[in-house]
Amino acid sequence: MEDDDLGYCCGACCLCCCVCVSKSICNLYTFLAAVAVAAVLIAAFAVALPVRATVTDASLARLDLITTHPNATSSPYSLAYNLSLTVVLRNRNWAMRAELSAPLDAELRFAGRRLGHSHGGGTTRLAGAGRRIPPRRSEEFRVLAVSAPRGVALGVDAAAEFERESAAGVFELELKLAGEVRYRPVHAGRSRKLEATCPVKMMMAPAARGTRLMVFDKVITCD
Repeated sequence: MEDDDLGYCCGACCLCCCVCVSKSICNLYTFLAAVAVAAVLIAAFAVALPVRATVTDASLARLDLITTHPNATSSPYSLAYNLSLTVVLRNRNWAMRAELSAPLDAELRFAGRRLGHSHGGGTTRLAGAGRRIPPRRSEEFRVLAVSAPRGVALGVDAAAEFERESAAGVFELELKLAGEVRYRPVHAGRSRKLEATCPVKMMMAPAARGTRLMVFDKVITCD
C-alpha cells in the first residue's frame, strides 16, 4: 500500500471516529436535556405543595367582660366583642393553580367557645367553591366576629380565663379553617382537605373610655 493510500485510510478513520464521538456527545446532551425537562415537569405537576395559611392582621373595636345578674339561671358572665383579622392563603406551586372544591369556612374560638356574629352564627364563610389562587400568588380573606351588644354567655371557667389573660395583657384565640382544595390542571379529579388551626395571640393595651385595643405583633403560621 502506497503512502497516499495509507494516509487516506487514516484520515477516513479519524473522520469516522470524530463523527462517532460527536454523535455520542450529542446523544449525551440530548439525554441530559430530556432528564432535566422530565425533572422540571415532575416538580411542576407531579407533586403539589399544600396551600399555606397565615394570619397577618387583626384589630379590635370592643372587648369587654360583662357581669349580668348574679342570680341569673344561666352564666352570670358574657363577653362582648367586635374583632376582625385577615387570613392569607398562599399557593406555593409555581405551575399549578389552587382551586377550592368546597366552601372555605373559618371559626374563631376562645376558651372552647365559638365567637360568631350577632345573629348567633359561629362560622364565617370566607369563599365559595371555585375560588382560584394562581401559582405563586396569595388571596386574602377578612374574618369578622361581632357579638350582640350584651355579648355572648361565658361559663365561669371561660370568664376566669379571660380575667387571667387580661391581667397578662395577652388575648389568645384559636382560628380554625376548613375546606377542600385541588390543584389544576393535573390533579383535576382529586381534592385534598384544607384544615388548619391558627393560634392567634394578641397584645391588649388599655385605651380611652375603658375599651381595649389589640396590637398584632407578628404573622401567625397555621398548622
